[in-house]
Amino acid sequence: MPKVALTKKNLKLRSYVVITTVEAIVLISYCANLQFTLQIISGEVENILTASLNKYSTNRAWQLFWNQFQQHYYCCGSSKNTDWFQTAWVSPIILSSFSLLKKYTQKNRKFIIPAAPISCCLPNAICNTFTDCELPDPEKYYQNSCSSIIVNKINSIAFTTYLFYAVLVIQIISAVVKYEGYTDNDHNSK
Repeated sequence: MPKVALTKKNLKLRSYVVITTVEAIVLISYCANLQFTLQIISGEVENILTASLNKYSTNRAWQLFWNQFQQHYYCCGSSKNTDWFQTAWVSPIILSSFSLLKKYTQKNRKFIIPAAPISCCLPNAICNTFTDCELPDPEKYYQNSCSSIIVNKINSIAFTTYLFYAVLVIQIISAVVKYEGYTDNDHNSK
């Protein structure tokens, strides 16, 4: 085989190996960055949701979010269904009983009752915010936490990194097969 053809073949092989190496580095970097970013987002989800529980009684957008999200995804609270039991989510203005107001108003003047919004209520359970607070029963409410629903969705995005790793393995195998094919051809031509 002429030396010029062998040099072109080696140049093609080296170019292919360099391109595959660059692709591998970019893919590994991308996947690592994606995993890191998704971990940060997952960590912030519960913080944001927990903080928004306190806005339920004063912010209509958060109230709509929580009611719709809990009903649609069959979840309750940020990290557990009893999150609502420690949150000032009910406006004391709607109370018809002064004794309830007095009983559940904290020293910090927040009105906290041991019950959850109706949107947390299981389909077959009977929930009434003001009677439930006298005998709290977390079993009446959805058991899944809402933050776990969102984190699971985020983790399903992270699953795509495995696809990228599979592509990387295919690229490396392809490079090795091509390299072996070139070196076998070089040995057979002598």
